[in-house]
Amino acid sequence: MRVHRLLPLSLANGPGPRFAVWVQGCTRRCSGCFNPDTHDCKGGYEISVPEIIAQIPRGQVSGITVSGGEPFEQPEELAALLDEAGKMGLHRLAYSGNTYSELSSHKNRVVRQCLQMLDMLIDGPYEEGTPSDKPLAGSGNQRVLQLSRGEIVKEYGKDEMESALWQIGGEIVIDQTGCITATGIIDSRIFTAHNI
Repeated sequence: MRVHRLLPLSLANGPGPRFAVWVQGCTRRCSGCFNPDTHDCKGGYEISVPEIIAQIPRGQVSGITVSGGEPFEQPEELAALLDEAGKMGLHRLAYSGNTYSELSSHKNRVVRQCLQMLDMLIDGPYEEGTPSDKPLAGSGNQRVLQLSRGEIVKEYGKDEMESALWQIGGEIVIDQTGCITATGIIDSRIFTAHNI
């Protein structure tokens, strides 16, 4: 899998403590994207799914979040990662610049299989100038969807997401080498920082 960054522990990329993966490569390249460094398909580095899984801090996280870049542009690797995370009992969330409708009707069956393995999907392209009022969504057009076996069970609204699980909007993480990462939906009103 071609990845941009792995973050062993994040509190801002979904409900509960999570292992976060930013894949490398996105042909959509939304204007104003928070992660433009992830667009170049030749950037980042290659790492196998077993190597990624080995870095998940067992017992410390309750879920995995796959963002990017565009995770569904690497469907085989995404499917393998989601399958292994599911075997570990982790909640599985992915971001996509594609809509649920585009993914569920995709000509590649592996893309459709990935949907069946997800517990949550944040869908839709980032629209600069369309502010979001929901935690986890980068722009107002994006939806936060609970899935079960590839079907939408629920679309979360703003009021439903304003619970303890959804309060952290963004975080600054400083790793052991001093590398600083800003992650999540950065909002000056809701902010946390921690060392790993």
